[in-house]
Amino acid sequence: MNKIIVLKLLLLASVYFSDTVVAEIKSELTIYQVMQRVVDRYPSLKISEFEVAQAAQQKQQIESSLGWILNSAAGIRHDLTGYGTPSDRFDINGSIVRKLNSGATLSLNGSYRYEDSSFTFGPIPNPSNTTRLDLSYRLPLSKGKGNPDYTEGLVSADAGHDLAKANYLLTRITLTEQVKNLFYAAASTMAKLTNANQAVQRAIKLEKYIARNVKLGLSEEKDYLQVQAQVDSKQAELSAIQIQWKQQQSSLNRLMLEKWDQILKPVLISIDKNQFNDILELTSLTQKNHPAVKVSLANLKIAQSKIFSATDSKKDDLDLVVSVGSRTTDGNSINGTISELDWAGAISVEYKHLFDDKGLSSKYKQAQLQKNIALQNIQKTKDDIHYTVSGLVSEIRAAKKAVKTSKQKLKSESLKLKEAEYRFRTGRANTAQLIQFQNEYSFAQLAYQNQKVDLNNRIIALQIFTGQFWDEMNNQHGVKK
Repeated sequence: MNKIIVLKLLLLASVYFSDTVVAEIKSELTIYQVMQRVVDRYPSLKISEFEVAQAAQQKQQIESSLGWILNSAAGIRHDLTGYGTPSDRFDINGSIVRKLNSGATLSLNGSYRYEDSSFTFGPIPNPSNTTRLDLSYRLPLSKGKGNPDYTEGLVSADAGHDLAKANYLLTRITLTEQVKNLFYAAASTMAKLTNANQAVQRAIKLEKYIARNVKLGLSEEKDYLQVQAQVDSKQAELSAIQIQWKQQQSSLNRLMLEKWDQILKPVLISIDKNQFNDILELTSLTQKNHPAVKVSLANLKIAQSKIFSATDSKKDDLDLVVSVGSRTTDGNSINGTISELDWAGAISVEYKHLFDDKGLSSKYKQAQLQKNIALQNIQKTKDDIHYTVSGLVSEIRAAKKAVKTSKQKLKSESLKLKEAEYRFRTGRANTAQLIQFQNEYSFAQLAYQNQKVDLNNRIIALQIFTGQFWDEMNNQHGVKK
């Protein structure tokens, strides 16, 4: 029997020693510190950041549509003229075009031609040099007026960028929820681990006491067997919890991209007693900032932009075109040297009507439906936010009461255990009663720790949902150990 007790004491000493070593090398981390490491390192967030940067480039593409565009061409040709005589010709053409904010188009066109024919006809110069230069201005009076493609393109680009940012925030929320669930599951397991360690220590201490009493004839063998079974039971529970703890610790390290066996200790945050009292203020704040609302608002902007563009597309084309330019021709003819210079000008109105506009009408109806869907989603999301915030605040209030109640329960169980230990040493309580009171105290202690973990979990859930979590993370909120 003494050998068994010695082995148990060695086990107890190893538990104490391992706890001391772990305390020196473990990282004590709050949920904010864990999430900061995940944000800095986890790939899915990096991908979303790239998508936001990619969406930002769309606006620059739209803005570049108002830039100047240069077109040019040059070539040499040998062919027969209309008179059937061989001719060599060199042409060079160029234009520079720009669309203005108003929707008008400004263009400058120029050309040069040199032609040398093997036969000369009357006064026509041969070889000849011809140049043309024209400045044109096209102003839309109906369809395209105000350059809706450009203005609505900018709106859509901004909305697309907002959508990408909102999707990034949604990805971050999803990942934070995953981290939160794992972190507080680990915190709960850590509480179980601490509780199980203390239960093993109490059981071994009692075992040692009864073994001495058995030797002195003050206790019976059945008492020793009973407490020995208690020790074995608590050690089995401790081993199972240690396996679970290793798994959760490895999962947390995976999210933080730390070494898989990095030892850490989840630390609960401190709690402000005056927090989370104003449901209306929290609801209003969340409805303004929640990315789900921003997604619907971005979709609404895109739909309104499509409606405007579709409305413009249904209009008839009616353009006013004005141009002014110059013409020159020079060369030698049978009548002598010819050099002509004159100006050219034109003004015209162009009109085009599309009789079958079913495709355009369908495009307009689709945009209207998209707008209605976005409006419904905005209202639905705001309603969901109101109920979610109200529910979380209610849960936090109930959890605070549960922490207070379980703390009082723990205090009562502690007093009850001390009284039972006194009666046991004076022979007025048996081993079974003392073991029962130890277990009841252990359950109350674990319940209290679990209630604190649950309260922390619900507070963080509300912070994540309302968007306050990241402000707290940046401020490195204080911790309560």
